[in-house]
Amino acid sequence: MKPALFVLSFFFFVLTTKPLVASAETVLDIDGEPLQWGVNYYILPAFRGFGGGLNLGTINNNTICPLYVNQEGLEISNGRPFLFSSVFSKFLFVTTSTDLQIKSSGITVCIQSMVWKLVKELTGVRFVSTNGVETPGSERIPSLFTIEQDGESDYKIVFCPTESDVPTLCRALGIYIDEDGKRHLALSDEIKPFTFRFKKAEEWASNAEEEDKSSPTSFFSSSLVRIFSKCCI
Repeated sequence: MKPALFVLSFFFFVLTTKPLVASAETVLDIDGEPLQWGVNYYILPAFRGFGGGLNLGTINNNTICPLYVNQEGLEISNGRPFLFSSVFSKFLFVTTSTDLQIKSSGITVCIQSMVWKLVKELTGVRFVSTNGVETPGSERIPSLFTIEQDGESDYKIVFCPTESDVPTLCRALGIYIDEDGKRHLALSDEIKPFTFRFKKAEEWASNAEEEDKSSPTSFFSSSLVRIFSKCCI
């Protein structure tokens, strides 16, 4: 193969396995405020009539753990809060096109990690479960996701880890509806990308503030967030 043809073929291979990285933009919640690391948010459908927020549940009747990420059927239900973390980001707020991990808040029946993880359960379909890995290494790759903008205030959750040195799946997550009508967060060629919005879980934030109001750093932290929200989006 001629050198020029080899370079062109390799360039095409890279483009088909991983997209060009877009510039990072601050992710905003439904109130136009920047998403904060380690703060609880509901993950809701971007449009009405497409069910409720994301929650945790089982995928079959045989096992309880790990739990899987599903979607509430009722639009009035916000589901369960989740929070975001990243060891890669240099920004104060959550940004697009950045490898991050998503974790469930609160207590569950499963005594294991509540970090999201992409797993294969059906032929051609991969579901999002808990029990993901947080420590650096190849085992963490299935637990890395990114948030990408889809419209002015809507977002997609994408599995396309840049930490991996080998070609991986690179696709937005969608909703898989099983034969019982249950809605699961999943990834497949047959599933259309699902667009989300983020709503701050105020009642969880209020509880955290009550627990931490005696902390001498509490006032400083909240003030810093307000300052950066106004000047540095």
